[in-house]
Order: sequence, then structure tokens, then C-alpha cells
Amino acid sequence: MATDTTAARQGLMKFIAKKGGSIPIRELHTHSLVFYQAGHQAFSQLMEGLVADGLVTYDDATSLFALTEKGRGALETQGS
Repeated sequence: MATDTTAARQGLMKFIAKKGGSIPIRELHTHSLVFYQAGHQAFSQLMEGLVADGLVTYDDATSLFALTEKGRGALETQGS
């Protein structure tokens, strides 16, 4: 798992926001690996947690993760 799960979750949501609010899974996975050393299993756990918390959604048909309103609000609360 990533060394700092909280930082990785925030960082992934910030990256999604920076990309306009949605991003292909492959691009987000690469970012996760490079910046948070979160390989496949750790990335899956991070993203499953963000989805379960209602902060992002995942669309199987398009393979896109997208920030929800709750996720945007969480970033604003963190001063992002």
C-alpha cells in the first residue's frame, strides 16, 4: 500500500480535478504508481475506497474515474 494513504487519496483526487474532473483509469494508475508508489493492488484499494466514500465514480463502459460533487467539496475543504 502507499506509504501515506491519506496523501495518496488527496493527491489522486487533485489530479482528477486538474484533468478536468475525469480521467481514464490507465492515466490515473500511472500517476499513482509514479507519485505514490501505489502498484496495481494498492491503486485498486485506494480507488475502491474513494468510490465507497462517494468521492469519485467509475464508469466501466468508458473506463473513466470522475470526481463527484462530494469529492469536489472535500478538495475545497482541504484548500485545494
